[in-house]
Amino acid sequence: MKLIYRYKLIIITILSLISFISITKSFLDAQNLSFDFHFSPTKLVADGVNHYQYILDGKHDHGPDDKLMYDQNGNYAQGLFVILIPFTWFSWDEAKLIWSIINIALAFIIPLILCKKFGLDNFKTFLILSIFLCSTIFRIHIGYGQQTLILLIFLILPFLRKNFSNIALSGIAYFKYNIGYGLFLYFLSLKNLKYISLSLLPLIFGWLSYCYITNTNLITNILEPLRVILYWNSEENHFPVTLFNLLDYLRINTLLTLVLPIIINFYFILKIKKIDDDLKKLSLLCLSILCFTPHQLHDYVLLIPLLVYSLKNFQYLISFINLILIFYFFYFLRILSFILNYQPWEFPYGFLGYMNNFILILIFLINIIFVNNNKKIKIF
Repeated sequence: MKLIYRYKLIIITILSLISFISITKSFLDAQNLSFDFHFSPTKLVADGVNHYQYILDGKHDHGPDDKLMYDQNGNYAQGLFVILIPFTWFSWDEAKLIWSIINIALAFIIPLILCKKFGLDNFKTFLILSIFLCSTIFRIHIGYGQQTLILLIFLILPFLRKNFSNIALSGIAYFKYNIGYGLFLYFLSLKNLKYISLSLLPLIFGWLSYCYITNTNLITNILEPLRVILYWNSEENHFPVTLFNLLDYLRINTLLTLVLPIIINFYFILKIKKIDDDLKKLSLLCLSILCFTPHQLHDYVLLIPLLVYSLKNFQYLISFINLILIFYFFYFLRILSFILNYQPWEFPYGFLGYMNNFILILIFLINIIFVNNNKKIKIF
């Protein structure tokens, strides 16, 4: 027992040091970068300007008069820009600082909540936190100033406890369409009109508030986020690829290439909903979201529930397979980037983008097969 305690103490010490270094680097990167933090479109909204129309008018041209910074392209739902308005009360540097602190706090809070809810012991909880905090995905997310973690914490709420407030607040995840759509499909699969209605409240409130603040016509504004998405998608190589982008070579309508994978995902979500284990259900839902819509590497924070599930059930073969996938995205891609002289933001594109999406879908299908056949093959 003393020997085990010593080994654990050594592991805790080493991982704590590496985690501290990783957190520090991500925090400093965020002060220099944070180019994905949608501060500038929110600033336009706070000033009463419809940022969607600003983009559709071609004013986001990176010229000297452009009021949007970097690639803050504003292709999210109206509610996101409404809830970010308090950050515009500060300068850009102050807002970046506050946002990075919130993001780092969420990086701790989300794994801790999941571990506590689903009964993991303290050592496994520490390992999960360390694996995530030491990862390239964590540093990219914090350094870029991304919004995925704050949406993830709302997405997981219905799997922690199904009550009025959790279901309603979970709809905030809808603000980022390529993530929130999975939760909406899950509620749709349950055929629960109450859940669907409650989860739509943040979306509706955000839309009404946005139109009021920017003095925009309600009807016109409904489709403006979609128009902005299609506007950016029309630019070559703007969005990451999935296997479904291969349909473009068949000259199939672009809208179909976006809708078809969502339909396929709904088919699998109908199967996922039958799983009794809420942690497994949440893990596969998040994995399916990554499989069937385009994502940059920072969105792979959605693998946190799968990491929690896999360490909780470490004795099973499927958990070992899942951990290989997680370590591939959390660590190996960065090693590969040094070997191939790629930057992390290049991995969701081109051949590597197709390969990574294929790996995701393959692991997802293996999980589905294990679930359907009720197989729990032990390796320990």
